[in-house]
Amino acid sequence: MIGRMRGLLRALGWGAVLAAAAGVAAHYSGLVSNFASRVAAFTPVLIIVGVLGLMLLLAARAWLSAAGAVLVIAVGVTAQAPLYRGVDEQVSDSDLTVMQANIYLGQADPDALVSRVRDSGVDVLTIVELTPEAVGALERAGLRQALPFAFLRPRDGGGGAGIYARAPLTDGQLLRGFELSNLRARLLLPNRSPISIYALHPLPPYPEPSWRWDAELRELRSILFADTDPLIIGADANSTYDHRSFRQLLSGPSNSPQLTDAAEHLGSGVVATYPAGRPYPSLLALDRVLTRNGPTPTSFRRIDLPGSDHHGVLARIRLSEG
Repeated sequence: MIGRMRGLLRALGWGAVLAAAAGVAAHYSGLVSNFASRVAAFTPVLIIVGVLGLMLLLAARAWLSAAGAVLVIAVGVTAQAPLYRGVDEQVSDSDLTVMQANIYLGQADPDALVSRVRDSGVDVLTIVELTPEAVGALERAGLRQALPFAFLRPRDGGGGAGIYARAPLTDGQLLRGFELSNLRARLLLPNRSPISIYALHPLPPYPEPSWRWDAELRELRSILFADTDPLIIGADANSTYDHRSFRQLLSGPSNSPQLTDAAEHLGSGVVATYPAGRPYPSLLALDRVLTRNGPTPTSFRRIDLPGSDHHGVLARIRLSEG
């Protein structure tokens, strides 16, 4: 009886460890496929599953198997470590406050969203899944009183996007060649060079063909690294740090300043924003604030967006002098 129990524990333990190994392999491989991108997205969860597998193997006294599990977990933890090795930044009253919000096909509560904007003193709001109806609802809720300047490209369904700001916006541009709306505008602040503000929403790697997702991230990489202005980006990236395509977007070409991901820069870890409003916790860190060419994140946190299937994120950004 004891032998059977140990055999069952060993089988369950190795199943859990193999799941963790699949997640770690997907993190490093960069294989572009619907299945591999799904597995990569859940790598942090699968590593935790691997830890449970290790405990089962230890309970089964499968010492060699447990040693193999420790190796898999160690490689997985190493893969996640950059998200937790951050910089302690000093927050200042002069920092710009940036909010990123996916409003779920325009269904997020407009009054709650505007309340978040006002309470947090938001200076720039990037929105995706912006519909024409949502534009009207947000205006009635008072968004344009808080953030009077805007560049908007709403669409029915989940394809629209917008940039709202406390300071003037100019040179609004709809980025071409993307299935969903991806926007750029220049923020004009007193006594400062213009800042490029992006609201990004690339395709997801599933259920869409994953090669299209990868191609959009590559195109965004080209656009962002060709922009010589200071950059602040709010994005539902439809990618996580465990997708190699996303890490390549951050790193950019060699000998070029890379994009700074607020969560990674500050050591915030996996700030999961999707799904929201479910009986279980959010699992995927999809919503991001990124910077380049001067602006530096000084704080980053998740906020609730009632009525949306995403949490929002809020970042403070220190601007370079001049």
